[in-house]
Amino acid sequence: MAFTPDAIPDALHSARTADTGFLTGIASEGFSMGPGGGAAQARMSCVGEAVERLSLAGARGGFRAPLGADARQVEPDAFQRFHPTQREDPAFPFERAERGDLLTWFPARSLQGAREAHVPAQMVVFDAPHGPDGHREAHLEPATSSGVAAGPTFAFAAGRAILELIERDAFQRTWLRGSTPAAFDWRSSPRLADATLRELARLEELCGRFGAAFTLRVLDAAADVPVLLAVMRSDRIGVAVGCAADFRLDRAVLNAVREALHTHNWCLRLLPDPPIAPAEVVEFEDHVRLHCRPDARSLSAALDASGERVASVGGPSSWAEVVAGLHREGIEVLLADITAPEVRAAGFHVVRALSPDLVALDVRHDARFLGHPRLYRRWRDGPAREGPDDLVDVPHPFP
Repeated sequence: MAFTPDAIPDALHSARTADTGFLTGIASEGFSMGPGGGAAQARMSCVGEAVERLSLAGARGGFRAPLGADARQVEPDAFQRFHPTQREDPAFPFERAERGDLLTWFPARSLQGAREAHVPAQMVVFDAPHGPDGHREAHLEPATSSGVAAGPTFAFAAGRAILELIERDAFQRTWLRGSTPAAFDWRSSPRLADATLRELARLEELCGRFGAAFTLRVLDAAADVPVLLAVMRSDRIGVAVGCAADFRLDRAVLNAVREALHTHNWCLRLLPDPPIAPAEVVEFEDHVRLHCRPDARSLSAALDASGERVASVGGPSSWAEVVAGLHREGIEVLLADITAPEVRAAGFHVVRALSPDLVALDVRHDARFLGHPRLYRRWRDGPAREGPDDLVDVPHPFP
């Protein structure tokens, strides 16, 4: 779907989902996008996005129990979303749950060992903290769809959801720490198939005809899974990014570039809108709007500032190696089946993956996810950080 006459044309499709509020009682997301290598693949990706949003609003299986009443509960604080200093602000919009508070929970299982767990429903589905029956519980955090994936089987959807968790953790750390990731010299890579090299060359030529260019950046990631960030720039926009994680390097590279191309077209659509200030960012489109103008280019300069180039990207080569790598690093992943009844009847599965050990991608600037220790430890991309004041104070450009 080309948003504007000057958009870069490619196999990009978008859809508007039907309003499912009458089924679920919660307003549904109206826009989904699906980049792909061809029309059929793009449509499938787009339908998957819509199915995920429907399940987030219409999943069933939640139940209520007091916080601390069951050893299987994974308490909200385990996810370490917010730094203590954020909660000191009287205007901070989210609350902590206290022991004994009646919360809604959703069943999940651990990837390693299939341990049964109960996770706060607000972190799993779009569960309103104020129920229609008068129930009220602490509003824990903003709801997002990160770590949610659809597929023909539970295993397929779970795998995609896990990769998305790894991808978002890598990007969030890169952005907040102001890292300057190395460029991926894809032309010299021994791991890329000839078909992938031809497609990258085609996309590069296509973007060039519209005055745009992209570079690929290699992000530091959990379990050494390849995470590629495509950074696209042109005279018309500030930056457009696309990011993908996959142990199949060809897929990660192409998916990142295709998402960046889609985001570039999204930027063009948003250019006529009034500028937005960082403090006004409350949803992902706001992030794109903040960075879409050429005068915002300096805000994202670190992403493609490094002159270092790498041609070899290592990492796991199978799902078994991904799971083993997560276990080796002490990263627990929880999987929840959130398939809505209507989606299950159509033969799809939708899975939410969560991890207390990975950094989540934030959306609201007044409630950034600054609490996780992974943001502050020493990494290959830089030294340890002392606290939130050492992190980048600008909303990210992630779409």
